[in-house]
Amino acid sequence: MKRRYIYITAVFLLLSIVLFSCLRKEETISFNADVRPILNKHCLSCHGGVKQTGELSFLFEAEAFDTTASGKYAIVKGKAHRSEMIRRIKSTDEGIMMPPEGDRLSATDIQTLEKWINQGATWETHWAYHKPQKASIPTVETTPIFPIQNPIDQFIAAKMQEQGLQPSPKASKATLLRRVSLDLIGLPPSLEELENFLADDSEDAYEKVVDRLLASPRFGEHWASMWMDLARYGDSQGYQKDPYRSIWMYRDWLIQAFNDNMLFDQFTIEQLAGDLLPTPSENQLIATAFHRNTMTNDEGGTDDEEFRVAAVLDRVNTTWEVWQATTMACVQCHSHPYDPFRHEDYYTSYAFFNNTSDSDKRDDRPYIKTYSQTAKAQLASLSKNWSNDLPSIQTEMNSDRIDSIKQLLLTSPIGQIYADTLATFKRIATPVMGELPDTSSRKTHLFERGNWLVHGKEMQPDLPESLLSETQDWQFENRLDLAEWLVSPENPLTARVTVNRFWATLFGQGIVATLEDFGTQSPPPSHPELLDWLAVHFQEDLDWNIKALLKSFVLSSTYQQSAAASPEQLEIDPNNIYLSRASRIRLSAEQVRDQALAVSDLLSDKMYGPSVMPPQPEGVWQVIRNVLRWEESKGEDRYRRALYTFWRRSSPYPSFISFDSPSRELCVSRRINTNTPLQALTTLNDTVYVEAARALGQLMMEQEAPSVKAKIEYGYKKTSLQTASASTLALLAEEYNSYLTYYKENPVLAADLALGKTEDQAAFAAWSVIANIILNLDEVLVRG
Repeated sequence: MKRRYIYITAVFLLLSIVLFSCLRKEETISFNADVRPILNKHCLSCHGGVKQTGELSFLFEAEAFDTTASGKYAIVKGKAHRSEMIRRIKSTDEGIMMPPEGDRLSATDIQTLEKWINQGATWETHWAYHKPQKASIPTVETTPIFPIQNPIDQFIAAKMQEQGLQPSPKASKATLLRRVSLDLIGLPPSLEELENFLADDSEDAYEKVVDRLLASPRFGEHWASMWMDLARYGDSQGYQKDPYRSIWMYRDWLIQAFNDNMLFDQFTIEQLAGDLLPTPSENQLIATAFHRNTMTNDEGGTDDEEFRVAAVLDRVNTTWEVWQATTMACVQCHSHPYDPFRHEDYYTSYAFFNNTSDSDKRDDRPYIKTYSQTAKAQLASLSKNWSNDLPSIQTEMNSDRIDSIKQLLLTSPIGQIYADTLATFKRIATPVMGELPDTSSRKTHLFERGNWLVHGKEMQPDLPESLLSETQDWQFENRLDLAEWLVSPENPLTARVTVNRFWATLFGQGIVATLEDFGTQSPPPSHPELLDWLAVHFQEDLDWNIKALLKSFVLSSTYQQSAAASPEQLEIDPNNIYLSRASRIRLSAEQVRDQALAVSDLLSDKMYGPSVMPPQPEGVWQVIRNVLRWEESKGEDRYRRALYTFWRRSSPYPSFISFDSPSRELCVSRRINTNTPLQALTTLNDTVYVEAARALGQLMMEQEAPSVKAKIEYGYKKTSLQTASASTLALLAEEYNSYLTYYKENPVLAADLALGKTEDQAAFAAWSVIANIILNLDEVLVRG
């Protein structure tokens, strides 16, 4: 009996030890996941980067574990009961309790902090500041509904299984064609392209479509438009006077760079420091206009140095947001409230940009004088054709006069044609970056509390310690050093930030939702292993190849899913964070306009050149000082793609603002989509949409179709690529007949809408209204 008792006791003790060990393992507290959010919410406003009350800060490890002003340790590793932090957050004494104001910590939060301290108070660097490692690709079973196309699908499928989600079936070919076309080139496909795709039963039919879109010149236009928000591109200088600035050749450089598939590391270096490259080319100089997009203010009475400083500050903030998703602007006046960046870090970054030769002057120097892409192409053609007659056209291009080394030639027929052609071209002066010589370089000083008039200690170009690993041996002197570090293997953020930005554009949201902020206050990645795998894959395997990255996205089964949501998907994942279906995305401001022009056969395919001024409501610019006039473009310039529209920062194109485009006074990483009545009023009444409706209505009216419904079906399919349901056709046919009667009874209104273009003005007006309705349908304005 005694032996049995001892045996049972031993078994019980063993089970208790095992159970206790399991519980301890399960309850291990993570600083990043469990503790940091508590500190950020309750503590860092007083014990962070802005204030270090009681000489205590939880922003950096050394400071958190040091003694406070009282001489006590806030955190004693392994001993929560001796930690001043725990004593104060538990106290009810108003003189010592923490936090002194606002919500107290919950019992659960206090217990978490106690466990963390008792477990040794292990400190962790924020995940984004660790160099990404290529995670192991999860093993998942392929299924007919969700075949594994590439590692992206394996990561997504594994997370779906973890969340109890089932994938959606593949979208229809028509839906998929429209989706990938809008996503890769920003334009809808034509009916002919749809018919070709539907007729192609080969296994690689979809991949052939993707390759065709990636090779399209429209690709560069679409992605340049995205980058222009980051570059805060504008055709004006900004501020109250907001006069014209000739910088559109930078936009053309962007288009060409994306079309040429310039590798992202080179794309980065040329924009930040193309002028510092050995013997920079003209295009590399133009690329540096990325940072000449900063606003300037040459109004009378302004201080040139104040606004030069403002431009440099903007360049620091923009560079850190675009390439590092870091809110460095916070650090201008004090250390970062939440992230491990000290006040001094801002000015070591400032020193990279403080030595440029531009200043806040009217002439916008430095600049280069060059010809547009169109002019260069035509002159190159002349040079090729007339190489025997005019031996040095390049000399003429760079000359302000035609000398007498050639007057005889120019009297010949061929010479006269050349002279006439050259006379139509004008060299354009594009602002660019330039570095001051060593003999006149500027010194950089820390601004006390961010005040540019109060200089502190001198600062040298350098990077925050939190982003430099101990193994790195960099010597930083100028912007080129900074640019090369940004795309080096040692940088923990650039590849992550970049793949996340492209991912968000195609999937509707980023793996990190805050594209502009990867700091400790940002939501954690929905798929951290996938994010790191993509970052390393983009940098090492693809060698920064943007088109290859985008192709891998759109070829995945994840991308090709239907957007239809099951009740289970809506219940488990209403915001589609885990991508068990395709996201429905409202088209951007530019896409809404471009699509309306494309489906109505009005869109011009003209590329490059100065910005244009399509119709906008009268009087929009009258509230601004009269230094610019909106001169409405004629001919095909009236119907060019949206990215060519003149962009005045103080008064951007009104219909774009209605659809959430920014003013571009500052860098914007993420447009927030809204849904307001102004959007419907714009697409129903704005001149461009009325003209598109007229053109589409005329196409429907002139269709050789047996019935009104057949004509409507043509217009519906041309616009949405979908076949209209019987109920939709019936409703639209009823509307057509109603409007036809209305316009027959009101011939003046019909004539006004038809602009006298047709004999049957009532029918034309009715068809225009039906086209307008179709252009405003949800399935047209949304990418499914």
